[in-house]
Amino acid sequence: MVTSMMMMPDESPPGCDEIDHYQKRKQLVAATEHERSVSSPNTDLWVISGGRDSQIDLSAIEGAQKNEKVKAVKEYRISDIAYYLLNPEPIEVDKRLIGCEIHYEQRLTTKIFDKIKCLFPRRLRHLCNGRMIPPEILLSHCKVEMPPLKDKALENHLYSIYESLRSYDSIAKRLPQLDPGHIAHVIGICKDIGGSLTYLKLQGSSEDKLKYMQNYISKDVGVLLRKAYIGDGLFEMRGFDFTAYDSDHAHRLIVYRQNGKAKCCVLNSKNTVEYSLDDVHLLKLILLLQQALADNLKLKEAFGFCIRGKAKPVKLFFNRQLEVDYSKSHFPPIYRDIIKKKNTNSNQQNLIRPALNYLQIGISFNYIPQPDCATDNMITLISVLHDLRALELLKKNLPQVYNEIEKHVGVSEAGRFYLLDSIEGCNNDE
Repeated sequence: MVTSMMMMPDESPPGCDEIDHYQKRKQLVAATEHERSVSSPNTDLWVISGGRDSQIDLSAIEGAQKNEKVKAVKEYRISDIAYYLLNPEPIEVDKRLIGCEIHYEQRLTTKIFDKIKCLFPRRLRHLCNGRMIPPEILLSHCKVEMPPLKDKALENHLYSIYESLRSYDSIAKRLPQLDPGHIAHVIGICKDIGGSLTYLKLQGSSEDKLKYMQNYISKDVGVLLRKAYIGDGLFEMRGFDFTAYDSDHAHRLIVYRQNGKAKCCVLNSKNTVEYSLDDVHLLKLILLLQQALADNLKLKEAFGFCIRGKAKPVKLFFNRQLEVDYSKSHFPPIYRDIIKKKNTNSNQQNLIRPALNYLQIGISFNYIPQPDCATDNMITLISVLHDLRALELLKKNLPQVYNEIEKHVGVSEAGRFYLLDSIEGCNNDE
């Protein structure tokens, strides 16, 4: 049933009011002889530089005028990609409007009964449902999507045919039959890339909302998200224009301490605050992304496809519970090479396997190749980063393996990580 489908928090079309949605900083670890900094953007594609001590005037930072203790800690250069990922401002993305929920006005007796029911113990409330009118769920059954074509004349012709067919959809027939005077709320239902459903809050009167549904049902509509960072390590990437990326364009990110708490802000060319962040944990994610781009050629190529307009970005996800199990599968390439080079026997290999299953961080990047716009051809590329701390046992028992891995370790304020594996797949794979 539709009512049991998992919905994301409400979202707003452009022009609507925003809706409430949904570490402590580590000291830089000194690099060993073989380790390297992962935040040195010497290539055309980068997100963040290495941090350096700064004596910048912090008078523009909120709180400095309140005689609070504000102290600069580090200054970084960030690219437009990192600027977008950290920015707390709203972004706009396209989603397909596939239906709506119609919530009807309830009878006066039903409203009174609902208020009385609140006085009952929770365990008894479900026994007294009264005569509430349930919401009506309307979903479009139109499966046709119109991808952009090189031949604009043909595209316009097919679009006119598609517009004619839309009027035969069941929801298009039902909407004009509804009486706005008996409707309390109309909530849109959108389908995102990948098939997830989200609610769309509509504004205006019930009549305005029904007209909006009639005009845009089975079409892509612009939806405002509160910011690029959705939460729990997930970033929406469709709001960033990769084709406008300029590797020479940089912003200043300042990490400072205010009353003992780490904070950060981005400054403009006049040294005034562009935006501030209370969650410095996001900085660690940006540093990990920089390492993945530096170490994983496939990820760098995928970003390059987006920059050249050959791919459309979708999502970026940092997963701390990746749990890729290497206890029974083949060793990833980096270990196969070391095992062969060091003539590691089977017993020694059994010491390595358990360590690979701990302290993993997966960085997933979803994108759709262009001009193939079919959402069922979305590609997922996962960079599996491994914390060197997981290999402490090998440092003593298999130092030859540990030392080889250490040569691949990158060092930043995020920690000491190396690229353990790279996994690629398409969401229509069986």
